[in-house]
Amino acid sequence: MSHYYSEDQRDVKSRRQTVMYTHGTHAFRFTTDHGVFSKDHVDTATSALLDHLMINADETVLDLGCGYGVIGIVIASVKGAQVIMSDVNERALALARENAEAHDGETTVIKSDGFDAIDARFDHIVTNPPIRIGKNRLYTMFNAAKAHLKPNGSLWLVMHKKHGALSAIAYLRTLYKVEVVAKHKGFRIIRCEIR
Repeated sequence: MSHYYSEDQRDVKSRRQTVMYTHGTHAFRFTTDHGVFSKDHVDTATSALLDHLMINADETVLDLGCGYGVIGIVIASVKGAQVIMSDVNERALALARENAEAHDGETTVIKSDGFDAIDARFDHIVTNPPIRIGKNRLYTMFNAAKAHLKPNGSLWLVMHKKHGALSAIAYLRTLYKVEVVAKHKGFRIIRCEIR
């Protein structure tokens, strides 16, 4: 069975739909489909993460595991950052490209399984991480992010307490200077800086 973090979604029947999302005074319209994460609405974790990001215009951002593009498109449109959006899911990538073309902002969409196809360094890496890939793969991804951050760069992520946020924070503290920026309905908005 395919999951949203699977590359090939051909066995998942397509049923495209539109999701509306408002961030501050900016209104967004996203096309979604079966086989992508949170296809019916912008999820609470993503929204909470976007509400607390501290990103400046002209900074470089990687939206890691971009899905249909919400995080990257909002950052590019609202913050004026230069965003690369990456995912392994072919359907999500096609949607992210389509959604990026429909909105303002400087974005590029690339296919990458984690950091496999990424060799750049960024001011910020932002992710609503794919928890279901398992703790070992998830922690490997957190560790690999260090090599893709510029000096003073930040890894931003959101995790729910019941999905292992507290143990993830403990692990992240072995790699980074960690700040829990906010708590929202059990979610932790986490900022990690290279020590």
